[in-house]
Amino acid sequence: MLTHAPAPAYNKTVQLLNYTHQEAHLAMSNQYDGDDTNFSGTVLKALDILACLADYQRPLSAQQVATVCGISRPTAYRLLATLISRGFVRADANYNYALGTKLISLGRVVLDSIDLPELARPYLHELCTLSNETANLSILDETELLYIGKEESLRTPKNPNFVQMRSNVGTRIMPHCSGMGKAIMAYLTPNALQAQIEQTIPLKAYTPHTIVEPDALRTELAHIHQRGYAIDDREVDEGTRCVAAPIFDSGGRVTAAVSIAGPAYRLTLDQLDHFAPEVVRVARALSRQLGYTG
Repeated sequence: MLTHAPAPAYNKTVQLLNYTHQEAHLAMSNQYDGDDTNFSGTVLKALDILACLADYQRPLSAQQVATVCGISRPTAYRLLATLISRGFVRADANYNYALGTKLISLGRVVLDSIDLPELARPYLHELCTLSNETANLSILDETELLYIGKEESLRTPKNPNFVQMRSNVGTRIMPHCSGMGKAIMAYLTPNALQAQIEQTIPLKAYTPHTIVEPDALRTELAHIHQRGYAIDDREVDEGTRCVAAPIFDSGGRVTAAVSIAGPAYRLTLDQLDHFAPEVVRVARALSRQLGYTG
């Protein structure tokens, strides 16, 4: 197993560390505009190696790394040795390389610092723009669904009497009647789901369409789990519909849900079916941002 980095790679690292504070500030403040003259080719190649090992999810030889990354075998050896010296890569007895445990601690720091509403903001904007309806983000807080993010469609000259949704960030409702609530409940562990239902019985009827029988709710949740998204067909409000999908964290646990919601007269069942793949796509993108790899 390699235990140290060759001198050339180490010297380049030392040179980078010897930048003056002014040079470092300038390098960090410049925004990428398509000109890569300020980029380090060595660092980019090292990052490519990490991405390669992550994509293949199995140990690779130096030659395989070199081939995939489009670099020479000596360069691959040199960069792999450098990454090993810092714990980002490990090697087995046969000199096959895989990601190192150092990345676990760094990844945990990143994940713990993520602000989900802020992370979801551009995704909510995308769904809002795509559907011209309201996009929402919610989490399950104890036995209630808590709205933590929202992007509203704006009134336009073509829609002077545009109707917006009444929900706001901080709104709480029972999850069994909500598309986002059901999307989350459908992916709870059996024990967690049982506890959730037991703590909310009797299930409150918000409209004639609300599911209030526990067995009927479990059947609905099984269907949601199978197709990957949930629909609220006037269940929380007689005049609204929504389509929602679950968001998962790095441990594979359902942690939130995202939805498109709007007035029932405008957001028909056919429209919900049309928007469902987009909501699922955004939910999966957010899940990946949270470290989910399932």
